[in-house]
Amino acid sequence: MTETDRQDIVKIITEIVSTVTNMHLYPPTHPQVAPLVDRLYESISMLLEAVPELTLILVDEDIVLHGKPLPNVGPVGKSFVKLLTKKDLERITLLKGLPREQLFDFLNDLASVDVKTVSSRSCIKVGKISFDGELDGESDDFAEFRNTIIADLRALYYGIRSGKKFAIDEVKHIVAQFIENFTRSMNPLSLLASLKSEDEYTYVHATNVSLLAMSLAEYLGFSGKPLENIGVAALLHDVGKMVIPDEILNKPGQLDTDERTVMETHPLMGLQYLTKQADVPSLALIAAMEHHLKYDGSGYPHINDSWRPNIVSQMVSVADVFDALRSKRPYRDAVAQDKIISILRHESGKALNPELVEHFINMIEQ
Repeated sequence: MTETDRQDIVKIITEIVSTVTNMHLYPPTHPQVAPLVDRLYESISMLLEAVPELTLILVDEDIVLHGKPLPNVGPVGKSFVKLLTKKDLERITLLKGLPREQLFDFLNDLASVDVKTVSSRSCIKVGKISFDGELDGESDDFAEFRNTIIADLRALYYGIRSGKKFAIDEVKHIVAQFIENFTRSMNPLSLLASLKSEDEYTYVHATNVSLLAMSLAEYLGFSGKPLENIGVAALLHDVGKMVIPDEILNKPGQLDTDERTVMETHPLMGLQYLTKQADVPSLALIAAMEHHLKYDGSGYPHINDSWRPNIVSQMVSVADVFDALRSKRPYRDAVAQDKIISILRHESGKALNPELVEHFINMIEQ
């Protein structure tokens, strides 16, 4: 997030607080109100010309954008947190195409003492970051469920980045919701989230890898506690990236040798972080360390020539490669599915377990 981006977001937060405060003092038709709504609408519209959506999340007393707290928001930030907390909201997402009338009605609900629950609109999504698998007031289709999980995971990873311990039960609950919301009759590709901004890649990728790895495991006959542990391992496989500097993690181009060396520390960093947390399944520790170890013994971190990664780490690796290739990155376009399948088959027996590759391809092509 650049300084200009931060200033734009703070400006919008300031205008929301100012507009709602005035709407609380004056009736909606008062001449004081319309210019404030117009100014805010213009600010939001200009920002949404550059990005498809703006999501602000409350984590404790912080306003979080793209997994990081907005710094130096000052008193207006506290007012914004207080405003949302009064309406029991922890998340606001503004989508491109937002109509002014919709924004006006939403602000009026925020200002009204008679409105206890603020509902979502087509271009304004609101709710709580909870682990009940559903945003308040939203439909229960899988897309909404999945987007809520991504918001939950973003908050979880933000805590990890801040050095906080997390409750493994929260991760297990996410996985349990995955298991409840997909069945073998669903092609896993229909469940995957699309990347909307580079800043959210880590969270979206972790969600997709977990869905793909669990789908593959279920396809192979795993169920119950083993399936849950595989989901947890896949969801946490990249936690080590939370200690990688942003300029490396989000670099819009290929990494140089020194940057690549830093990036390749993330499996061990993930292992070190997870070993300090309580009740984390051993599979999660193993997958965090091994997901870049290749089937033929190469890859990183190098352990010894006879070491072979755990079968769950190999499942995560197949899912990891597939989702990474299908995602548009700053340094390349998304790869077409037929090309990805060719790459998987080319890496079969070298980077990837050949039996898992064939089962994975059969699963996604069914």
